[in-house]
Amino acid sequence: MNTSEFKTGKNKVTFMSDGSKVSALLFLPQNFDSTKKYTTVITTPPATGVKEQVVGLYAEELSKKGYVALAYDPRGWGESEGIPFYLNPWNMADDTKNGVSYLLTLPFVDKDYVHNLGICMGSGFAGFATATDARIKSLAVVSPYVDARESYQKALGGSSAAVRKYMLSQGGKARQHYYETGEVVTIPVVPANEQQADETKAPPVARGMMEYYNPDSPGGGYCDNWNNKLNAMSIEGMASFQVFNYCDLYEDIPALVIYGDKAITKDGAQKMYDMLNGSKELMIVEGAGHFDLYWKPEFVSQAVNRIDEFLSK
Repeated sequence: MNTSEFKTGKNKVTFMSDGSKVSALLFLPQNFDSTKKYTTVITTPPATGVKEQVVGLYAEELSKKGYVALAYDPRGWGESEGIPFYLNPWNMADDTKNGVSYLLTLPFVDKDYVHNLGICMGSGFAGFATATDARIKSLAVVSPYVDARESYQKALGGSSAAVRKYMLSQGGKARQHYYETGEVVTIPVVPANEQQADETKAPPVARGMMEYYNPDSPGGGYCDNWNNKLNAMSIEGMASFQVFNYCDLYEDIPALVIYGDKAITKDGAQKMYDMLNGSKELMIVEGAGHFDLYWKPEFVSQAVNRIDEFLSK
């Protein structure tokens, strides 16, 4: 796309990430002027998330504050190429990094002011990407769900051997099946209703996803570009990745952590904040649950205003 083809608001773009074409939405501020330089934000989405959902909302709201903002479909999700529905934390971090590479080719992006916004599980992937890519100047996270590995192990009695037996074995079987047949084995992520959640012993986060992702949910997260599927190979990364391993790399990286005081994920969010070893800020949104910060205007506006304040520094 030539610079002259960009317009204020939403622009559909693509970029390459390790050989796969990634689909994205680039949001440009009001009265956009391609001859100017803009502070820019790349968003890293939640697990299974696509650009039309919460990351697109935050990118659009930040563009109204004067930022250039990019929301993308990770490889294998939405309209992007890649192994279908495969969630790999390190791949998603690379998608963010390659998104930064794309942004830095745009003449109106200020190369000294590119920032990363992670949401939910994407907060951890964004945390790793920011820690290991010096082109990204700061990190903001909203409703971080960053202790999945610990949660899985706790649910299985605290045994890493149980994680290997009951979770990683399923990931290995799916990987072998994909190698031999080229077919992906998928599992649903979000229960269809409370009865199914009870029958499958869905964890609290999966239950919470029902209010945002299901077709009749109040959060309105369901869209044609999203699928309630997770490649079973994803279990390997989800059961092993921890952003806490990289929090000591933030000595010179400013960070902002935002979570709701009613969030089911607040303990992990607070732990991430405590472990970050550089300049950091914390916002606890009164009355907000984890998914409230995905879509409820009264909470999203608070988060966006605080992110704007943080980035303005």
